[in-house]
Amino acid sequence: MSGKTSGIFDQSTEDIQFAYSLKIALIGGLITTLGDAISTYASSIAIEESIQDSISQSQDKKQLEDRFKKIEKQLEVIQNELNA
Repeated sequence: MSGKTSGIFDQSTEDIQFAYSLKIALIGGLITTLGDAISTYASSIAIEESIQDSISQSQDKKQLEDRFKKIEKQLEVIQNELNA
């Protein structure tokens, strides 16, 4: 009878170890999923920042072009006055 009791005890220990390893695997999977979600969110933020930078650079470029046009017109006026 002690052999039968020992077999049941060994099986219970194996079940406990198996259940413990499944819990650890589940926790690992949850952490991995959370990490993936954070990574995706970070990528989304990076894309938004890139778009904002592009818009800002475009606006800066337009302002510089407008200033250059204004300076060119002023130079033309000065040249015309000197030639007159």
